Amino acid sequence: MKRAFIILLKVLAGILAFLFIVLGSLIIIARCNPELIQQFLEEEPEYISLSALPNDRDSMKADFDGIHQIVAENYSLYRQKGISMDSLYAVYSARLRDSVKTNEDYGMMLLEYFADLRCGHACAFLIKEHFGGAEPRYIEGRLFLDNPGIYMSKHGFQDKDEIVAINGKTIPAWMADNIRYNEGSTNEQRALRTASGALSSYTDTLLNITVARGSDTISIPLPLFATGFPNNNICERKILHDNIGYIAINSMRNGIVEVFDSLYPSVKSLPYLIIDVRRNGGGNSLNGEKLCEYLLKREQKHCLYDKTLKPRADAYKGKLFLLIDTRTFSAAESFVIDLWESGEVTLVGCPTGGDTGSHPDIFHSPSGLSFRIATGEPRLSPKGFPLEGRGVPPHYKVAQTVKDFMTGIDTQLEFTLNLIQKGFD
Repeated sequence: MKRAFIILLKVLAGILAFLFIVLGSLIIIARCNPELIQQFLEEEPEYISLSALPNDRDSMKADFDGIHQIVAENYSLYRQKGISMDSLYAVYSARLRDSVKTNEDYGMMLLEYFADLRCGHACAFLIKEHFGGAEPRYIEGRLFLDNPGIYMSKHGFQDKDEIVAINGKTIPAWMADNIRYNEGSTNEQRALRTASGALSSYTDTLLNITVARGSDTISIPLPLFATGFPNNNICERKILHDNIGYIAINSMRNGIVEVFDSLYPSVKSLPYLIIDVRRNGGGNSLNGEKLCEYLLKREQKHCLYDKTLKPRADAYKGKLFLLIDTRTFSAAESFVIDLWESGEVTLVGCPTGGDTGSHPDIFHSPSGLSFRIATGEPRLSPKGFPLEGRGVPPHYKVAQTVKDFMTGIDTQLEFTLNLIQKGFD
């Protein structure tokens, strides 16, 4: 009996020791990368349609009051942005009282409310249920179709059509009317998000599109359907002019590191490498950290967390170029900042979206609507760059031009190739 008791004590001691090791490991991980822990603690947001929102005035008021209380208590950036939470509540509660009549009205009001927080990571998870089959390109303040696909082609649209009006409103007027529904940490990001969503809608099932095609102006009705179009491939590789590697990293979601690793051997020995994150809206910042290890030449502090980034043994040794754009956002933006602060990369394109995350947390309204707000205090990178509110500036500010687009030329990529071919040092 005594022997069995001693064995039992040893087993319990072993279990306790194991639990202490696990707890200690979690504490270390949490300190180094709180975003990773957050993935385990937070549920994924559930998108809902406008029709699932409360539809009577009392329920809408209770729901909005609950949302605003959570935002006022947890949104960390409102002082920095000069937002009065009391004034914001007064404006929207008055609208709720005077002009909101249906759940559609309420949903559109919530989109404006979160957009008025002026943060790229502040949003309500409401579904855009109606799609036109393509995402237009926003170039020099104009909208164009870029390989619109089978669905839009069947309805009479062609590649390089310029969209000059939607539902009878010119594009400048349509943009001015719709930008209020789109969140963003910079005006440029809000405008891009508005333009990119021009052929989708929360409420409309039919859009009347006017396009300019050569010297002709054509009006085409576009019925919207209920399935979104697929995302780009998360990673693409090319070899240009025999000695220039090109890899487009289009997402920071899980799986990107493995795909990049499979493509990297074919470019790592080339003298020049172009990394393209212009279509990268973010994902998991841990993936961005791992990708940095392929591209850094020396150790440096991480821009977000108290940790050190270390280059791999086979990290890239040649000249590195990074294509960036306003769409570059969140985990992609922290990836850019880390490479930028290494001093070993040349940035070409337009300023990034202006938001690395500021510890975004997901909350729920009394009715069950998921929404997200930033909860981390304003911070600077190790070299003093704000991690929210300002896009990373490129060394060479180059925007896509309409003239190049119409002839199939990627202005920013072509500029980078010319830099290399002219013996850029």
